[in-house]
Amino acid sequence: MNPTARKYIDLFRAVKVASAATVDAQGRPQSRIINVMLALDEGMVIVTSRGKPFWKQLTESGLVALSAMCPECQSLKFTGSVRRMEDSRAWVDEVFLHNPGMNEVYPGQSRYALDAFLIYEGEGEWFDLLHHPISRKRFAYGGTEMELVGFSILETCTGCGACASVCPQQCIMPGTPYQIAQMHCLQCGLCTEHCPAEAIVRLHA
Repeated sequence: MNPTARKYIDLFRAVKVASAATVDAQGRPQSRIINVMLALDEGMVIVTSRGKPFWKQLTESGLVALSAMCPECQSLKFTGSVRRMEDSRAWVDEVFLHNPGMNEVYPGQSRYALDAFLIYEGEGEWFDLLHHPISRKRFAYGGTEMELVGFSILETCTGCGACASVCPQQCIMPGTPYQIAQMHCLQCGLCTEHCPAEAIVRLHA
């Protein structure tokens, strides 16, 4: 795992409490609060019991999305692939070693109702809304390539400056064409709504 990804995976672990989203068999979104139990070079470890819909959705789809809020108004999000870990019992023991409060929820042998899952690849983002201009940093691991996101200004830009005048973060700079400082972009879309030349396009679906 590269150092940038490791930094934010460790931050997920430090925050610990996250919302985890999956999709059920009917295609409906489902979300619940979980703990990120371990941060490894291979990814993040979570646990759930085999009786829960969460377990079924993880095993059937192999996908999960996490979001968390850091103490100083920075948010974290991650979308990735997940699999049940080999030797899950041993990993459950490791989870309990590093998260002793779990013994109160699953005392004794009842812990083995849980399976350990590894979020082994995916991409995420750290987003700071506390400071001006806002700032975002993206990361990926496990062989996932980061998708292009936000907006881009095409060569058909006429240089009128309409986009820059409406940008809440003032992160669009003059040029030929004008340029968006992606790390400070809110991705609000006002620039593309106000471009008379229709020269600003969305980089993601």
